[in-house]
Amino acid sequence: MSPARALLALLVCVSCSGEPSENLPDPPQKDPPARTPTPTEAARYGEPLDAPRLLRRISLDLLGVLPTEDQLRRVSEDPATLETITDELLDDPRLEDRFVALLNERWLTRVDAFNLEPWDYGLSAEQTYPFLRSIGEEPLRVAARVLVEDQPWSEVVTADWTMANEITAEIFPIQYPEGGEGWQVSYYTDGRPAGGVLMTNGLWWRYYTTPNNFSRSRAAALSRLFLCEDFLLRPISFESPALLDRESLNAAIREEEACAGCHSALDPLASALFGFWWFDLYDPTELSRYHTEREQLGVYYLETDPAWFGTPLQGAVDLGPTLAADPRFKTCAVRTFAELLWRRGVEVEDLPTLETLRAGFVAADQRPKALLRLLLAGPEYRVGSLTDDAPDEVADRLSTARLMSADQLATAIEDLTGFTWTLEGWDQLDNDELGYRVLLGGVDGVTVTSPLRDPALSRVLALKRLAQGAGAAVAAADLHPEATTRTLLSEVTRDSRPGDAVFTAQLEALSWRLYAVPLDAERQAELEALWTAVAAEDGSERMAELAWASVLSVMIRDPRFEVL
Repeated sequence: MSPARALLALLVCVSCSGEPSENLPDPPQKDPPARTPTPTEAARYGEPLDAPRLLRRISLDLLGVLPTEDQLRRVSEDPATLETITDELLDDPRLEDRFVALLNERWLTRVDAFNLEPWDYGLSAEQTYPFLRSIGEEPLRVAARVLVEDQPWSEVVTADWTMANEITAEIFPIQYPEGGEGWQVSYYTDGRPAGGVLMTNGLWWRYYTTPNNFSRSRAAALSRLFLCEDFLLRPISFESPALLDRESLNAAIREEEACAGCHSALDPLASALFGFWWFDLYDPTELSRYHTEREQLGVYYLETDPAWFGTPLQGAVDLGPTLAADPRFKTCAVRTFAELLWRRGVEVEDLPTLETLRAGFVAADQRPKALLRLLLAGPEYRVGSLTDDAPDEVADRLSTARLMSADQLATAIEDLTGFTWTLEGWDQLDNDELGYRVLLGGVDGVTVTSPLRDPALSRVLALKRLAQGAGAAVAAADLHPEATTRTLLSEVTRDSRPGDAVFTAQLEALSWRLYAVPLDAERQAELEALWTAVAAEDGSERMAELAWASVLSVMIRDPRFEVL
């Protein structure tokens, strides 16, 4: 068998199985009946976080910020108020921005490059970063708006609206509210059918197809993102076919069992996506609009009518409703949110828990906030430590200590200190062209597609610089003689020294605010010694400012800060 032909067949067949009937995704079926839940590993071996630290985890996961002093006080005095505070967090408008970032870990649309540049639309080079984020966030914004408004999750793939801001409203055929600012519910005007995120330019700019791929890669992406069925993970076994031209290639796809096993489902799905099929991947006119006149080209090029895993489709108009009716869509939504909040992959041992969550999700009419409440209340989410008798395999599987994501670090530190790290208009914690997103453990959507789960040297170095910048900014602002409002250093002045009651009170307040744990005597002594050493080293009138900047930097770099 020719190595070149084997490689080409592997690329064309999208990693299919030679046993079609056994490896195709299951066809749509009725929702399975709910079963009686059984104790999970987390419930049996896990010890939950105490109320203040659990509130801290929930606040960071839902809003990307630390809980306020008042929220910490309330939950410390009465742990039962945690549920009330959680409801308040779920109604906070910052939930939308947070879930744009969180869902991006799954959908991977916030990338640093597309096939077109801002100047292709007459925009300036200085608008590159907002241009990229405007395109990449469109599908994420649709899903996040469905979530914050607590609409049924099916709206994500059936809505007749999109989300747009000033940039996308200018470059795409979109009806944007007159006088609107920022992200607003808007409508495409180019005749594309309703389909929620499936009909957004942002999704298909990220998951583009080449002229000869005929949207197969897009069909595979759709299955992976919304059904949690990844064609690329399926085994492959085939004989050497003749793949010298398009005709023989298409014949192999139809006739070779290794290819037909997946392509019998993949190609009919791809056939429904030809309204987004572009002849020129670098033509702004091509990429900006939906091409209704090309919808039937899938039948011509792929030689198959549009279908959803055996169910005929009229075309793209049926795609969203059919996807929403597939039981796997709901199952995938539950799995996606579970993995994002548990900060780990789902394994076989989690299936009973997922089944229970799915039953609750369906009973709540697919309301996403109901699913979030179920997840946040579960032992898998709340686990903070394990019992002594926990088996090693359980310890390896459950995530008891979870690193803040790059996005969480950025929003939490900005909320705490007001500090943002930018360069030439680029958010340094949200890009990798000029910034440090991947170094901090984030995803770039192309080469790094999973967030960092364990500490790494690159993260330590990037966090050090971030903490130093934040510490210096807040110390300079809070200790300024004419400061009228303060963020973190509310107890001390430039004249406060270790041993003063206000100095001790300030350290206690910082420990509680940053970590949700009381300050212990050993840590207090270490921080006081650090402050004294830095002040003695400088000796100028700014010594208090520099000393507090160092203390804050060290406290932000403490593992207790970056771990949920």
